[in-house]
Amino acid sequence: MTWSDAGQFICIVLAGAATAVPLVLQLVKYVQKAVAERNWTRLLDLVLGLMEKAEGIFESGQQRKAYVMTAVKNLSESIGYEMDEDELSELIDSLCDMSKIVNAAK
Repeated sequence: MTWSDAGQFICIVLAGAATAVPLVLQLVKYVQKAVAERNWTRLLDLVLGLMEKAEGIFESGQQRKAYVMTAVKNLSESIGYEMDEDELSELIDSLCDMSKIVNAAK
């Protein structure tokens, strides 16, 4: 093998690595997103169950929401789902709004 051949080989390896690294990073992001989306259903079930439980325990909506937010933040770690407090608050508010619409129709 000559220096020219070795240089070409090194260039090919570096070009391959430069192509493979971004692909691996994209794959990692895709897998993380897939895991988060899979856990979304579990988190939604958890929130709905806690909201129902809070209805029987607390009288004010503010106490119910605080209970659900605290419980979800503590339990979401166990299913590997990172939940932003603002997102969680919006989710709970949306579910309450939906519940009011559905229950009003009855």
